[in-house]
Amino acid sequence: MKRLILPFILLTIFMSGSFCYGQSDTISKQKVKKTTKVWSLSFEQGAMLGNGTELGDQLIESSYYNGLDLHLGFSKNNHKDVYNQVYRLPVLGLGWYASTFHNADVGKPNALYFFFNMPMSFERNKKFTMSYIGAFGLSYNFNPYDEMENPSNLFVGSYRNCYVNFSFLLNYHFNPKWVSHISLGFKHFSNGSFKLPNSGINLIPLSIGVTYKPSEFKPFEGEMDLPEFIKNNQINIALSAGSKNYVIGDPNYLKAVIGINWLRMFNYKYRAGLGLDIFYAEKSGERSGTESTFSNTMSVAAVGSWEWVLTKNFYVPVGIGIYLHRNEENDENTPYYERVGIRYRFANNIFAGLTIKAHGGKADIFEWTVGYTFHNDKNTY
Repeated sequence: MKRLILPFILLTIFMSGSFCYGQSDTISKQKVKKTTKVWSLSFEQGAMLGNGTELGDQLIESSYYNGLDLHLGFSKNNHKDVYNQVYRLPVLGLGWYASTFHNADVGKPNALYFFFNMPMSFERNKKFTMSYIGAFGLSYNFNPYDEMENPSNLFVGSYRNCYVNFSFLLNYHFNPKWVSHISLGFKHFSNGSFKLPNSGINLIPLSIGVTYKPSEFKPFEGEMDLPEFIKNNQINIALSAGSKNYVIGDPNYLKAVIGINWLRMFNYKYRAGLGLDIFYAEKSGERSGTESTFSNTMSVAAVGSWEWVLTKNFYVPVGIGIYLHRNEENDENTPYYERVGIRYRFANNIFAGLTIKAHGGKADIFEWTVGYTFHNDKNTY
């Protein structure tokens, strides 16, 4: 915590020069732009969680984690926009992350990511507000496991990994342009079993930072005025594929799935339904020392699906599957699995995205997905 004090003091001094700007006067004198840029810089440090091995614990004890986060977001100033109202003037954008564990066995990972920052209530010129931030992207610059060169890193076996972050923020608004924040969250690095070992790196970081808005945003006033939502049904047909490593040092194998889901969209934010997944695992028999057959290469599962809609086209799919037929030699070692990721719908029907499938929290595979949605959504967004 002491190492965070100096950056916090520097940030406070840096922002103090801007206190002379009047909040309401500045807004009234400037023409409000359609989109507000939002720059944010934060410093963080925190605890690294173990993987249950003695060697992993030794690596944690010899490491010290801290990081820096810089991102650029965009906030719409159109208060009649449906999702601007639903999510209380959210900020969406791109970011860059850098960290060090002060240990060459882990490396100095960086990440490029997409993020969203959702206020928990309309700011309405409040001094203190709360929000939550989610981020998903690609990390790089790890020093991966190597049996001869780097046997200590039992957490990740690849140079590139996915980057996931979720944090809660407490914000203090000095004025419409400058905001400071303190946050507590969870970060995760994993390659989805693309290259073993892959217990993943999990962090609980505490961060402090500052946000700057070069052109001030227009605070929400009045009450929400959303058009009445028209419930509708949707059918998703998706094809996903990925590469999986079953044993350290062995080749990778193709895993693929065809999914069909019926979903009911209940409101602007959520849709849920049921579906069927049909899985294919390449050369299952070869890996188990038997002949590859239809039965040991194919698996079938019933799926309960839920989608969290962030914008008209961008959403987070979540699924819980129960196997009707499974093969443990394909790492289907529990009767159920979980799935979560991001997707974007193009041209109102075609979608693409990335999800991670896991068994009891242990990653199975990254699923690169394309698909088509049949729907008759009569809502205006």
